Amino acid sequence: MFPKDLLVVSRRKGKIQPNYLDVDDRELAEEVIRVFKNSKNQPYKLLKTMIKELEKGRNDYKIVRALAELVNRKCEFIQGSNLNSKQVRTFLFEKGFVLNEDQRMRVLREAAKHFETTVEEVENAMFADLPREQVLESIPRLTWDELIKQYNLSQTQTLIFNALELIITFQGEFQRIFRMINFFGLIYEIHGNVVKITGPTSIFKKTRKYGTRLAKLVPFIINTQNWSMEAKIDDSYGKSSKIYTFELNSSSKVSFPKKTIRDDQFDSQVERQFYIDFKNFLPQWEIKREPRFIKAGNFVIIPDFGFYRYNLKIYMEVVGFWTESYIKKKIEKFKQLETPVLVALNENLNCSKEDFEGEVILYKDRIPIKPVIKLLREYEETFIQKELDSLQDIEITEDIIDIQQKSVELNISPDVLEKATLPNHFLVGSKLVSKSFLKVLDDEIGEKRAFSEVKKILDKYELTDKALNLLGFEIIWDGLIPVKIKKSE
Repeated sequence: MFPKDLLVVSRRKGKIQPNYLDVDDRELAEEVIRVFKNSKNQPYKLLKTMIKELEKGRNDYKIVRALAELVNRKCEFIQGSNLNSKQVRTFLFEKGFVLNEDQRMRVLREAAKHFETTVEEVENAMFADLPREQVLESIPRLTWDELIKQYNLSQTQTLIFNALELIITFQGEFQRIFRMINFFGLIYEIHGNVVKITGPTSIFKKTRKYGTRLAKLVPFIINTQNWSMEAKIDDSYGKSSKIYTFELNSSSKVSFPKKTIRDDQFDSQVERQFYIDFKNFLPQWEIKREPRFIKAGNFVIIPDFGFYRYNLKIYMEVVGFWTESYIKKKIEKFKQLETPVLVALNENLNCSKEDFEGEVILYKDRIPIKPVIKLLREYEETFIQKELDSLQDIEITEDIIDIQQKSVELNISPDVLEKATLPNHFLVGSKLVSKSFLKVLDDEIGEKRAFSEVKKILDKYELTDKALNLLGFEIIWDGLIPVKIKKSE
């Protein structure tokens, strides 16, 4: 973001638009970068002079100044002397005023002797710590197109800083945007896929801080797909003020920098550890970070985790270390939720389980996994029972079939099929086998009693030892080794 005096815009028929740069401005961007390269190991005051020379006679001098500002922010400056400038100044000032050049040189020689250096080094060190005397040590590896893209983004942010309101429209997934809206503490309302954010000039206090937060949201918006934004801009000149409309969307021919966003980020070590525990203890469940947004009146909550199995979708929000006002707002949102959300609540917060709707798990340093396992198993059992209650008579015509394959055909969970009443079939390992097939299997075993022979038959059909039990056989063991079978008495 730029200072407001570097904002360059066009105004026409109630619309306001930053003067964005493109490939036609390549030469100017390269010239600004070249000035910095030529100023390496030189004091900042010389660099500033060279930038002013580049600005001379140009109507677009603000653009030159803004591009230079962006490059300057990425540069590293160092003090051009090894001496401590503050100590040098203190030594010299303690010597009092000098009235002529001879007295001045005498004091400088005394300082040189005291600091064990030369007079020239003392003179150089006197103000070497001031910004204008700092030496340019390194400049960023920056291409002209990267500089132009950053300029376009900064112009947009500077304009949005003065917004009365910002309306964003999305298509598809945009959970990260809501996460950042909440993270920045922005005031918003949601209507379908449209988010209306209150701008800084509509707030009576902390305007600059709020405006900066709103401007920081812009990179996250432009790095999503199929978005549009419309802002009402308070464009003030002295005592006069006029409201303009600013519009921009993902189809606009404006170059912006791409922001790399990691998907594996966690807000805290508590969340990271819980994710690891969940994967270890509940491998049959799928867990996702910030899976979707859930409506809470005109607001949304983006739960920290989503748990998935069968057709079940369970969400969990981790309420950790937050301010009292944030907690109050969070509680109000939970009361308006249209979808149940499991809450992991830090017991050190100034609130209780009763303040939240639904299930609440208290934690201190680590979210306990046992209560989560218990709750999810209850959800599983309830789901399976509902599925069983809604099942009509299941007709299975196959003599032997894999339970996973059959559950897909019937569009039900394998766990439900396992617990279903099947009068003509039995579950043997991962297979459903009919009574008639068991008779065929019994005939195939015949008079064979050596377990090694019988095992080959079972393996052919991918059956477990349970098939032998259903046929009335029992296994005879020699220690830990099965050796033969016999009919049960």
